[in-house]
Amino acid sequence: MARIPQETIDRINDNADIVDVVSKHVDLTKRGRNFFGLCPFHNEKTPSFSVAPDKGIYHCFGCGQGGNAVNFVMEYEKISFVEALQQIGKELGIKVEFSGDAKSKDFFSELYSLHTFAAELYHKTLFSNQAIKAKEYLTSRGLSEESLKLYKVGFAPKNSSFLLDAIKSKKLSDEIIQKSGLFGSSNSKFYDRFRSRIMFPISNTSGKIIAFGGRVFDSDDPAKYMNSPETPLYRKSEVFYGLNITRKYIREENNAIIVEGYTDLIQLFQSGIKNVIAVSGTAFTNRHVNHIRRLTSKVYLCYDGDTAGANASLKAGYSLLKGGVEPRIILLPNGIDPDEWIKKIGPEKFISDGIGKTISLLNFHLKTSKFFEVSSSNKSNIIKNIMSMIANLDDPIIKQSIIKDLSQAAGVEENQIIHMFSQQKRKKTQSESNENQKINLKSFSTVNSKAELGLIQVLVGNDFEAKSIIKNKLDIGQIENPMIKKLIKILISVEEKTPADIISHFEEAEEREIISKLLIEDDQTTDFIELARDCLSTLSKVSIVEKIKQLRLKIREMESNDENTNELMKKIVKLEKQLNG
Repeated sequence: MARIPQETIDRINDNADIVDVVSKHVDLTKRGRNFFGLCPFHNEKTPSFSVAPDKGIYHCFGCGQGGNAVNFVMEYEKISFVEALQQIGKELGIKVEFSGDAKSKDFFSELYSLHTFAAELYHKTLFSNQAIKAKEYLTSRGLSEESLKLYKVGFAPKNSSFLLDAIKSKKLSDEIIQKSGLFGSSNSKFYDRFRSRIMFPISNTSGKIIAFGGRVFDSDDPAKYMNSPETPLYRKSEVFYGLNITRKYIREENNAIIVEGYTDLIQLFQSGIKNVIAVSGTAFTNRHVNHIRRLTSKVYLCYDGDTAGANASLKAGYSLLKGGVEPRIILLPNGIDPDEWIKKIGPEKFISDGIGKTISLLNFHLKTSKFFEVSSSNKSNIIKNIMSMIANLDDPIIKQSIIKDLSQAAGVEENQIIHMFSQQKRKKTQSESNENQKINLKSFSTVNSKAELGLIQVLVGNDFEAKSIIKNKLDIGQIENPMIKKLIKILISVEEKTPADIISHFEEAEEREIISKLLIEDDQTTDFIELARDCLSTLSKVSIVEKIKQLRLKIREMESNDENTNELMKKIVKLEKQLNG
């Protein structure tokens, strides 16, 4: 099995500038010794994402995400450990080489390589005699050859083994073929998933191809679009089509236009409107919001001018609003999509009549629900629906503004709207109580768990005497929490290393959540020797109490059977002396 030498991993951990790595994706502000910014992994308005340059680690006090520079690149770019090492190593001038079996390749690298190969093959095919009709169709839609090449648009022929035959020489494993999402299987035989379709490669933010969207063009197939399924590379809820190309234009304009389809985006881009991204037929999620919020705080929604497009706009709009991003709605004529509209009116009109005449999310909601045309009872239902959509808004100013505008539009007193809002808020709170309870279960609030965390705090600190006390006196069997037990075992066994090195031993996000928090926090007042002794004493007492409890239960059982319990009573007396001594 091929592996990267630990010396290489340590060199990268020691030399990687965590601030430099993170600041490429997060705006950081120095506060004391550390830097803070909005977390890229969850939705927040107050910065709780902390980066400690002297320790080489990060931790979010909101969602718990934490780790070193390599962990950050892995989580943000959605790439493997090896690829993250290679990416950072390349920037540092540290060559990442494998030791061991040279034939063993990284799973994710093979997946990326397969997608790159498929994209190149499909793209080459589009410009061949096999795809004359497909090329003519794209040209008739107004897409230039330059755009087709920029976005690597391709064509998958009807042949069900076109791609499969092309990759035979690569000798890929069945696991790679199966998990790529590019193939289906029947009777233990693989076949091409995409056939007779125009192919749009989907890339991650770093430009690596991770999936495809395939469009029919000459049939009545009801499945007009077919996207790659979820794969180890592709998470639909996190990806925007075209962002790897348009990101810099979004930053320049400080706003983004969101469209639904691939051709919508390409058409706008080649018309000179380049601050655009597409959801490519997937549902708009909070992860999408988080991604956008790191780029801009203002978004123009430009969905298809039909009922489905209107509903999608409302859903996306409220998600953006809750995430601290201002949504404006571009009104398209009924039954027309952005692709068709910009071809019809041109980029200047699109800017003046589209972007220049946008309406607020609230007004769009009232307009599409035909609020001013329905009965009073239906108006009440619409108001309740709007209130439920904004019930969890954190920003009181935005919330009050919507309530005021809604009151004026509906001709209803603000107090009545506020009352309806309060009712919806309570419903939201009740419906989410179970989830919140689950979250609270993760907190370590018992005496025993606090002692266990205290031991970790000592073990990651710099007091070698305190650490020695734990290593010599700790009974690992007294640790109840299996995750904490694992952490302590690793911390006891590793040599003295930097925090960035230590955290590299923890692969699971839940583990890094705890360890990164403990590593990043500084407690200058703590007497670590006293803390170590107190924690060991607490664990010992808890263990003794539990033993006494179990013995008493055993005694009850034996007494009910008229058995002699003298020996067990002696053990309890002995344990009680230990407890009180």
